[in-house]
Amino acid sequence: MKALAALALVMLSACGSRDEAPASAPAALGTLGDAWGEKLAQLPDWTGAWAVIGCCTFPGKEFAVDTKNPSAGEGGFTYGELPGSYFTGAPYKPEYQKIYDARVALAREQYKVYDPMGSCIVPHGMPRILGGGPGPTEFLITPEQTIIIWDYMNEMRRIYTDGRPHPPAAAYPPTVMGHSIGRWEGDTLVVDTRHMKAGIYDRSGAPHSQELHLTERIRRIEGNQIEFDITLDDPVMFTQPWKLKRLYRFSGYRTMEGSYCETNRNPVSENGQTAVLGSEIP
Repeated sequence: MKALAALALVMLSACGSRDEAPASAPAALGTLGDAWGEKLAQLPDWTGAWAVIGCCTFPGKEFAVDTKNPSAGEGGFTYGELPGSYFTGAPYKPEYQKIYDARVALAREQYKVYDPMGSCIVPHGMPRILGGGPGPTEFLITPEQTIIIWDYMNEMRRIYTDGRPHPPAAAYPPTVMGHSIGRWEGDTLVVDTRHMKAGIYDRSGAPHSQELHLTERIRRIEGNQIEFDITLDDPVMFTQPWKLKRLYRFSGYRTMEGSYCETNRNPVSENGQTAVLGSEIP
């Protein structure tokens, strides 16, 4: 039994997070209330379910223009804007503005768009997920980290507030969510995010590079809302930082159990038929 216990400890050590160790060791079992009691009392209350206002495009409805196709009955709620939608305001360098314009023009011509998230190939990731989905969002706050959970596709983001720095880029290849660290300034969570994979801001296909640097000031405001004051700096694609706001409205207390990819259908090229990927697995 001792040998099995020792093996278990080795396996747990080998499977740890690739983030650096927290600033302090975790409290002993049964003492979190004592360790966090006073600190928790100083943190804001963001419990409940929250729904993004202006779903589901990252910049918000004020930046987007929907194209209309009388022959198409489908809407754009679940995955974002309708094909051929376009937003203005991002300070693209001319060469990247041309790339975005070409994507929009192709979508308008064909009235379809390739969206890896809509095909369940990859999740929204950051910063696109800040545009939300049709399900609610939940905030779990502790003194050491804030976790944001989106019901749509069960996406989760960790914001470390334990004093750790970002890991060096060489030790942390880009991920869909990137790496987020933060600090509390009163009731405002100030967040810095790096190491995000290159991707798109929303379904319109607006691109960003993996050098994107995101800063946010997140706070609860009047009207039972949570405000994200966002600054994006992409030295590869932007001429200057881009600033915008997103708002989440309190939508009650409800269970979050969404997934949405189990019945997604994708074309299978071998026989030209449409099938549920993974359905061949018993």
